[in-house]
Amino acid sequence: MNLYKKEMLPKPQMKTKVIIKTKKIDTNYVFSDNSQVYLKRKSSTKSANSNSLHSQEWYPVNFCWKS
Repeated sequence: MNLYKKEMLPKPQMKTKVIIKTKKIDTNYVFSDNSQVYLKRKSSTKSANSNSLHSQEWYPVNFCWKS
């Protein structure tokens, strides 16, 4: 063990910084009705008094399972 001469304390150990990068998974709400698939559009608007208003909008998409 290495000791500091000044204060006679143990020398601090250098810590290794580990950075882990991950990718964000983008998701969306989906439902189907009578063979039509719909996605939920993420949207929000600002009102006159700067409050956020969240609205839900579903839009149809062309979707077909492939086998």
